[in-house]
Amino acid sequence: MLKETGISIKEALEMDCLKTCKLIAGFEGYNNVIYRVNIMADSEILNWVSEDELLLTTAYFFKAVEIEKQLEFIRSLKKKKLAGIAIKIYPYLDRLPKEVLELANELKFPIIELNYAIPFTDIMGPIFKKIFNKQALLLQKVEDLHDNLMNIILTGGEVKDIVTTLSKTLCNPILVLNNYFDEFIYDDKFYPFDYNELTIKIEKLINKNVYNQSLSKTYSCNIEIHDKTYEIVMVPIVLKNSVYGHIIAVEAEKSVTSFDVVSIETASTIIALEFLKRMSIQDVENRYTAEFFEDIISLDKRRKEKAIKRAKYYKFDPQAYFNIINIYFNQKTPCITNEYDFNQYKNKGIYLINKICKDEGMKHLITSKGQSIIIMFMWNKNKNLKEKINNIVQNIDKSIKEKMSFIEYSIGIGRVYRGLENVHKSLKDADKAIEARKTFINETVIDFDNLGIYKIFCHDNLRDELQKFFQATLLPLCQYDEKRDTELVKTLEVYFEMNGNLKKMSEHLYTHYNTILYRINRISEITKMNLDDEGDRFNLETALKIKKIMGI
Repeated sequence: MLKETGISIKEALEMDCLKTCKLIAGFEGYNNVIYRVNIMADSEILNWVSEDELLLTTAYFFKAVEIEKQLEFIRSLKKKKLAGIAIKIYPYLDRLPKEVLELANELKFPIIELNYAIPFTDIMGPIFKKIFNKQALLLQKVEDLHDNLMNIILTGGEVKDIVTTLSKTLCNPILVLNNYFDEFIYDDKFYPFDYNELTIKIEKLINKNVYNQSLSKTYSCNIEIHDKTYEIVMVPIVLKNSVYGHIIAVEAEKSVTSFDVVSIETASTIIALEFLKRMSIQDVENRYTAEFFEDIISLDKRRKEKAIKRAKYYKFDPQAYFNIINIYFNQKTPCITNEYDFNQYKNKGIYLINKICKDEGMKHLITSKGQSIIIMFMWNKNKNLKEKINNIVQNIDKSIKEKMSFIEYSIGIGRVYRGLENVHKSLKDADKAIEARKTFINETVIDFDNLGIYKIFCHDNLRDELQKFFQATLLPLCQYDEKRDTELVKTLEVYFEMNGNLKKMSEHLYTHYNTILYRINRISEITKMNLDDEGDRFNLETALKIKKIMGI
């Protein structure tokens, strides 16, 4: 990335104040850029010099110290990335040591011989003035570009028009990544480039560095496209202290300059406002949809009846078949630091899922509820619905994994019911499937229909009975384990996993066979149940399942 608000060594030597001076070493550093000028009073100056400075000094230091210290001094200046050093050699020395000049040439570090009659202030003033003038010109160009971009928006233009203007101004490919709406915006007609390959590379970079704080500020790196390496500069688009996208400039035609970076950073604030406007519109749409859905699932009869009458505005047939998909997001995901960010990630999920459903031609409604995204599907015929539902859920699951890989989630599938008035039943099924995921099923997608006997355990009105059943069967064993620090409950679980085969239990638990036999006898004594009895075995196995479901 080029720096253009300073002046090069070459430009400095062409100024009136340095016309009688000459470059005597480090000729390959002729184009080093000067941003500041500093004066050296003694060798301790190394503690206060900065990158891109031109250091003014006399040869007194070189006269006073041995050659090794002189060489070390030049190396230190190079390491500090100074632009160069200008030295009044006369009257302290006739010339600098040959070793110093050779080292400067090797390091490509410029050494200028100053005319001893020129005061340092007569050098500093003109150089600083030229640098300030360049910076003022740059700021004026940036202000003109800002006015131009604002005019685009105020006259009804879009983000793509901003991208086109930036590409024309900076003479390089520019594209905008909108994380929220999962899209890349570029103008391939104005500036032909392999944007498809570029977007793939950018997505991989973003996903790989999702926790990388460097992506929250201007960032540069190299990417390879078709065996050719390009440097890219990424400027974040920030809203409410969160990154919602990036503007990416590719060094395809020319190097990205400091003017280019400032211009892109200026454009990022304007694009951020456009993002915010679009997000606000979606928020309003989501609120209306959420209100309608809350009315549909309401237990208030009049409220539900009014919602069913309004269903025609959403093109829903109240007598069709419906089912609910619940996509639950874990708010404790590491990259989510506050509720605002969590809600924005959910909104992004709504956008992604809505796009998938539209592409699939689904008749659906999507809304946000608590930590979940709720999708209501309408089906005209009750035929092959299981296959259709599984296909759409697989596509949703795949999209979330690809586009939001950093967030933890689970998907609950509710059963299909006929009539819009029964949608609340499918919602309850989907919620129960999510609860099952939290307690005893280690899968991302859970279909309530596939829960087997667990469907019975999930009924709220059975909760007290299940609790009593657990207390009467397995609770004494749990209390014994807690008091004696034993693992009899775990042994019982392995007993059922191994179908009562004590030898396999011994191998699985890395425990002697006689120890396993002892534990089984203790389990029978404590629970007062005989594991050789089919009924007792069923009761104990059922109690273990209840323990998992209720999280006891």
